[in-house]
Amino acid sequence: MTSLQCEIPQVQLTKPKGLAPQLFFSAYHGPNVVAFAQLSTRTANKFQRTASANDSKLQTDSTQAPGVSYCLKQIEVQQNYRNQGIGSALLDEVIRFCKDQRVSTLYGEAKGDLEILRRWYSDKGFELDRVDNIQLSIA
Repeated sequence: MTSLQCEIPQVQLTKPKGLAPQLFFSAYHGPNVVAFAQLSTRTANKFQRTASANDSKLQTDSTQAPGVSYCLKQIEVQQNYRNQGIGSALLDEVIRFCKDQRVSTLYGEAKGDLEILRRWYSDKGFELDRVDNIQLSIA
């Protein structure tokens, strides 16, 4: 376990040791899980966009594992722990893990308070379309 950098001290993070069809990240405060993120691979996903010839931000380069993309299925923080930086720190760790594993794309769908989520995902570097699909090209 590693420490999660957020406003609450002593929040610990467990993360996967490598790539797999399902990846789980869990944040603990003491013995309790206070947040988690779930990623998965799928061969076909309605949320994943493909790169067009004019979209240089979505194209992969030789430092990336070609075609390795993950869907951010869920990121959830328990009600009592929200608005204390845990979700942001957890998403930062997910993105860092994907970069370390040379994943080319992280994508999904924003669900919830869309105005706040659109700003949150955008601040993390994700692109959003008009139907609230999210995508982060990892360089």
